[in-house]
Amino acid sequence: MKKIFKWRRSSSPHEQQGRASRRDEKKLPEISIRVNAIDWSSSIEILDSYAVDQSKIYITADGRYLVEDPQLSPSDGEKLKAAATKIVYMLPAMPSMEEEEFLKLLEELGISDEKLAYLLEREVRGYGVLDPIMKDPHVEDIQVPSPGVPAKVVHTDFGVLVTNIVFMEEELDNYVEKLVHKCGKAVSLYNPFMSLRLPEGHRLTVTYRREVSCRGSSLTIRKFPEKPWSITRLMLKGTISPSMAAWLMLLIEFKKALLVVGGVGTGKTSLINALCNLIPERCTIVTIEDTAELRLAHSTWIPLVTREPVTLDQRGEITMFKLVKHALRMSPDYIVVGEVRGEEGRIWAQAMLTGHGGITSFHSESPRAAIERLTADPIKVDKGCLTALHGLVFMKKVQLGGSERKWARRALGIYDLEYNPSLDKARFYKLFTYNFEEDFQVPADVEVFVKTPSAQLIMEESGWDEDRLIKELSLREKFLKRLKALSQREPEYLEYQKVAHAIWQFYEKAPSLRIEGKSFFETGEKISPLLAMP
Repeated sequence: MKKIFKWRRSSSPHEQQGRASRRDEKKLPEISIRVNAIDWSSSIEILDSYAVDQSKIYITADGRYLVEDPQLSPSDGEKLKAAATKIVYMLPAMPSMEEEEFLKLLEELGISDEKLAYLLEREVRGYGVLDPIMKDPHVEDIQVPSPGVPAKVVHTDFGVLVTNIVFMEEELDNYVEKLVHKCGKAVSLYNPFMSLRLPEGHRLTVTYRREVSCRGSSLTIRKFPEKPWSITRLMLKGTISPSMAAWLMLLIEFKKALLVVGGVGTGKTSLINALCNLIPERCTIVTIEDTAELRLAHSTWIPLVTREPVTLDQRGEITMFKLVKHALRMSPDYIVVGEVRGEEGRIWAQAMLTGHGGITSFHSESPRAAIERLTADPIKVDKGCLTALHGLVFMKKVQLGGSERKWARRALGIYDLEYNPSLDKARFYKLFTYNFEEDFQVPADVEVFVKTPSAQLIMEESGWDEDRLIKELSLREKFLKRLKALSQREPEYLEYQKVAHAIWQFYEKAPSLRIEGKSFFETGEKISPLLAMP
């Protein structure tokens, strides 16, 4: 049988696209953009409220975090739905689109209303319904535990709060897919749980559908602060006192290893970031983290980050253990491990015995429990290595002034550690105690400081006597108090780079230090008593 072909004029690409668009428009489901609203019909006691972009945040007395977006009229709602449908289905993916390009696109679509533009932009370029929370500088963590359950946040001032945002099952599945896509990855039933880094640097952890979580998808976002914590910020917040910072500054200067311990969300990483910028300028520092959080001002800083497996059969993984071993070959002055969880802690402790300076953190509810966990599986630090561990800072979240909602992070104590191998016993010298009623840290007597193992080592290495040690420590305390006061007058001294440069100047020129062309210490000024209370 002879086949008969009917030829017809080929249409132009423009005509083809137009026909395809008309066909697709008939099939496309409408895209609805969620708008957060608050039911004001019942009485709500508001503790605090503030704006985030065009949304409003309300903190309530019963522990809720309520988000209210700009409200739309029915006609605006239809216009928003039509524009969202066209953008999502008819145009390329937008996550990488620049703001200027997006504004031009809105102009082409005839969207001039600020409310509509805000809601469209956050849906396409931002984080949708969670966008106000992501942009709220007071929110540290966001958690959606499962479909049908309100999202939770951790607020810097009010602790854990429950939001008015609830995802349904399919909606949460799609939202998890969207967030993972922002990270350049794909979540699936084969690979249903992931820990990733969002474009802004925030840490994202997800589970997908019901493969590993019987209640459905979940997500946790740990936000990183836009501005890294400096020692001046921590002192102004009351997290640490100038006298505490002075002692830690002296330990760091003489390469005495520090361990920061505490529970989840107590500010361990924030303190480590501030302490790292107390390290002298010309030192080589290697930092090792599973997610890059630390930011140092040093030009000789070498940041290392772990890598997840790059193949389906879990090959190509680079662990903390491998990176700590690699760091030892780089001849660093300081090795900083963001957090030890496994055998990398053993290698880090051994490095401290060889004369490296070091700082790390560890999850623990008490200093003594931290030492017990360090020497047990899976970390299993050799007890002989404990002689290289000198300072231990204990961090905790506390309630301020008896308030039910106000929370703050505080260094509850600094301990000097002495390990006796023959007795197999660790002794703690408590150098600071936190006063819960007055909210400040009380230093121990001077005699306690000068008799600590760390002080004895510093005097031996520097040739100082006790009087000189006291004088040097007092000078650092005075410097940090002045720096704290300066940061209140000139906010640029809250920034970690500016603080680091002031610290480096102190190491080189104290007590004849000049900042911004002015003498930092008054001529002939008598140094204050050691570790005076604030």
